[in-house]
Amino acid sequence: MSRGPRRSAAALGILGGVVGVVALVVLALVGVPWLAAAVIAVVAGAAAAGGLRLTAWRLLLFLTGGQAPHGAAEEILANVLEGLCMNHGIPTPELRIIRSDSINALAAARTPARAAIVVTTGAVEQLERIELEGLLAHHLCRIRRGDAAFETLIGILLAWPLGPAGWLRSRVIGRVLPAGRSLEADFEAVSLTRYPPGLLSALMTLSSQTAEVPSATVAALHMWIDEPDWGIADAIRHPRLDTRIAALNEL
Repeated sequence: MSRGPRRSAAALGILGGVVGVVALVVLALVGVPWLAAAVIAVVAGAAAAGGLRLTAWRLLLFLTGGQAPHGAAEEILANVLEGLCMNHGIPTPELRIIRSDSINALAAARTPARAAIVVTTGAVEQLERIELEGLLAHHLCRIRRGDAAFETLIGILLAWPLGPAGWLRSRVIGRVLPAGRSLEADFEAVSLTRYPPGLLSALMTLSSQTAEVPSATVAALHMWIDEPDWGIADAIRHPRLDTRIAALNEL
């Protein structure tokens, strides 16, 4: 099992354990016999963990927004995604388009076979086909590695509840998420496309523009390829874009 699924399993286990303990204490305080309370607590913990696993990615997509591709440019994007997946035996994720002039994208997932990629209209309109291929490949690798599923769980479990406390969100999630996850996905993406200049050019274009997505939800800020900034100390930083660009230039 790769690191992403292990982290997801650990997060769900912690959630189930916390819910179970709370349920056990409450039931004991109201006089439920210990054996019955323990059984109910285990069921409650398992239900909470299972429910989050099944629904987190759909909830995050609902909060993020977006719609199915339509129009010639967006259909080309869908064809690029399908081609990448078919060529490499990867389940094709859903594709959603979000209205924003900025160039950005994210991936949300439950498993590699239950996933979606959200792309801004700015990316569709401003990037060349080979750049879009690199952008999509980056997110396919995050889905395949299990990173997208873990980031989705963390978004709903921690980022959303801690949204009003930006400084606390930054500290907690910054410790939970691996710092080099974007660099690793970049390297895997260029291995997938066999054309480093595609993703490199996309990142260079990103670095020259704002990453802001007006409809972005706090639950998914850490999941965009270039994280929108909601204020000082409120960012869960990926490696800087110039660091990622320099790393790809060395390939």
